[in-house]
Formats: sequence, structure tokens, C-alpha cells
Amino acid sequence: MSTWSKRAPGRPRLTVERFDALVQDALDALPVWVQGRLDAVTVAVEPEPPPDEPLDTLGLYIGGSLLDEALYAAPPMVLIFQGPHERACRSLGELRREVAETVLHEVAHHFGMEEDEIESFGSLRLPPRDRR
Repeated sequence: MSTWSKRAPGRPRLTVERFDALVQDALDALPVWVQGRLDAVTVAVEPEPPPDEPLDTLGLYIGGSLLDEALYAAPPMVLIFQGPHERACRSLGELRREVAETVLHEVAHHFGMEEDEIESFGSLRLPPRDRR
């Protein structure tokens, strides 16, 4: 049985487990030096954004950055929203790329980057994985 089906013509719909796997694949593809600085970051997948966010919100970063020196700050969290990703993408390949880009975008906030800085890079893509 396939792990995804069509929601509407051309729109992939994955099981929760398969979508989680896409997020994990994106995290695993990050450079080792980035992964080593995410130990305190919780990454969670939610079906939809919170009610106070637009329905097309793909992800959110909650918390301070590595540059913040708050002693008692709540642990940082990356939230990735499955529904908006599926509605925005027309194929499994496109969905995989969009999830990876969203993960990179939200992780960039953890490193202290603001929206305008991230947007100045244009489309973010994960580097190819070193297969050695």
C-alpha cells in the first residue's frame, strides 16, 4: 500500500508517519555542525497552524536564537505543518523539497536570522548528502 494518496487532483496526501519521515530526512541532511547545535531544539509536526496564524503557514520557530543569552528562556521549538504543505504541492517530489526548505528556514531562525535575511537568500535547498 502506498504511503500517500491524492487529496485533490495532483495534491499528495501522506500519512502522518510518512510526513514525519520527510521532516526527519530534512533534519538528517543538515550539515553535522548544524545538527550539533539543534540538541536543545524540539522539532514537531502538527496537522495545521494555530488559529492565530494564516492557514498557509508552513512552519514556525518559537524561542530565542543561539545568539540570545536568556538564562530562563523556554526551549526553542520548530513546528512544521503538514496540511499547508500538502495543499501547496502538486507532487511528492515537490512536497519533499518544500518540507526541506521549510525546515531550513525555521532552523535559520534558531541561528539568529530574521525573515528579511532568510528571504534575501532566495530559495533554500539542502546540500547533497555525503554518502561516505
